[in-house]
Amino acid sequence: MNLDYNKLIQFDLLNDAEAKLMQGRENIFELFTVFQNIFNADSFIRNCPSFPGSTKNIERDELVSAIGSTLAIEGITFREEEIKETLDKANLQAKIQRKQQEILNSRDVYDYIKKAVHEQKGEFVYKDEHIINIHRLFTANISYLGNQPGTYRNMNTSFGDPRKRGLCENYTDIYKAMGNFINWLNQKNEGVLTGNPIAKAIMSHYYLTEIHPFGDGNGRAARAVEAMVLYANRINPYCFWSLANFWSAHRNEYIAHLGNIRETCDPLDFLIWGAKGYLGEVERIKGAVLKKLKYLMLRDYVSWLLSAKKQQKPEKKINQRVRSIVFLLTDSGKIPLDKFRASPEYESLYSHASSATKSRDLSKMKFLELIRISEADGKDFIEPNYEVLEKLQYRISLS
Repeated sequence: MNLDYNKLIQFDLLNDAEAKLMQGRENIFELFTVFQNIFNADSFIRNCPSFPGSTKNIERDELVSAIGSTLAIEGITFREEEIKETLDKANLQAKIQRKQQEILNSRDVYDYIKKAVHEQKGEFVYKDEHIINIHRLFTANISYLGNQPGTYRNMNTSFGDPRKRGLCENYTDIYKAMGNFINWLNQKNEGVLTGNPIAKAIMSHYYLTEIHPFGDGNGRAARAVEAMVLYANRINPYCFWSLANFWSAHRNEYIAHLGNIRETCDPLDFLIWGAKGYLGEVERIKGAVLKKLKYLMLRDYVSWLLSAKKQQKPEKKINQRVRSIVFLLTDSGKIPLDKFRASPEYESLYSHASSATKSRDLSKMKFLELIRISEADGKDFIEPNYEVLEKLQYRISLS
């Protein structure tokens, strides 16, 4: 059964997929497991303590990655360094080119979604102005053929790969479809799929690509609406846009899935595939947050060793130099040992010390498992040893 306009504006494909899922049941356990793992990882991320600036690099890196991904799907490619440089230029109000404007527009959409969600009190209510503003921001200050920022098109169009005709042929069709779409977004359900915010986010993305309401920028707008649904449901606060990374990394499969739904009216395979991809993205961000926690904990541990050295056994006593070296390594990460020793920071620590002192400090750090030294391609490398944190035993006093 091919999707047509009348079926599209019913917005019941998710209901149909849920009925199929409950009838066949072969995918229920798999999908439940994926959704639960997403929520578990997301809960870990949200419940980890943070303070302004503590996760700034994670958020910035995720934003850069998401901008690059959502633009790459449209054939607009950037290196991550280009995106970072453009964002920095914008902060300095430097003159930018058209291609760089694509990056800044994407950033503005990201900021707009956060602002729109936080401005509403209570449960978030989707409005057509949200989607119109998202498109307006995406295409601002850039001339696209047949496109007016934030304005519905009034002619039929074709899109996709391979090309397919739009189901909404004119402004009247689009206006009705968008009204029904907003109503669907605001519906509250308790079904396995219809009540699941991840399934709803992915499905909202598909629906907007099919409505294709604008002259250009529809794919980006659809992925941004998907991100808005996730953010409004407080999922993945570090980068609610990260599904774009998965779509971009699997672009051919992504486009094939979208085409398959048009031909079959069955989004179940796309939902399962997308949910698995999102799990990978959330797990990756969880790993970044966990790495940050270990960074802070290792620093805290060596600071404790130093402050409590009077109570430590002789073999566990450290000096200020050891603490400083571990701090330097947590910032640098794995680095060639000779390069680390040649750094100004390291040399300043031993400007008046003998080589024997350097050797003793190194031996102490290795004995306490604060560092790890390894060899690769005939060269020695040094790095902080976060695994020592897993071996620590804590004494808990109940008195």
